[in-house]
Amino acid sequence: MTAEAGYYQPVDHRDRGRGCDVIAETADSTPRVVFEELPPVTGAPRYARNVVTDACLRWDLPDLVGPATLIISELVSNVVDHAGTMMTIEVAHRDAHLYLAVQDGGSTPPVLRDMAGDALPLRGRGLVLVAAAATTWGCDYRRGGKTVWATLAAPPDDTRP
Repeated sequence: MTAEAGYYQPVDHRDRGRGCDVIAETADSTPRVVFEELPPVTGAPRYARNVVTDACLRWDLPDLVGPATLIISELVSNVVDHAGTMMTIEVAHRDAHLYLAVQDGGSTPPVLRDMAGDALPLRGRGLVLVAAAATTWGCDYRRGGKTVWATLAAPPDDTRP
């Protein structure tokens, strides 16, 4: 992975020797947890969508591609726009959920804006979309930053062939 002049040059995240870290595997060697470190550049949301799409398809969760890519795109975009720090995305199929998380070095809490009213803002609607698409979502704070996460209901991973 390299970031030059604000453009993100992704490494093929399916190459296990580079790119992303595969943390856990099932008996058939299908990864169920993927971590990827990304710089805060304009191409990061697109790359994160690709990682999530690949994970959903490998884990036989094609119905979750749409909502999962929407969620990860919004969470990564928030880091690019607000925190401006390196980030780590996590995609995991645990129990009966797809877990999506973005860890960054920022300390500013995410703000879910009230969209009631006549004039809708041009920006700031990302977490409203995340809240609408996700089963649950939240933010956990740690020393040196935070993790904003969301889950989607999924078939249990123990029922996969």
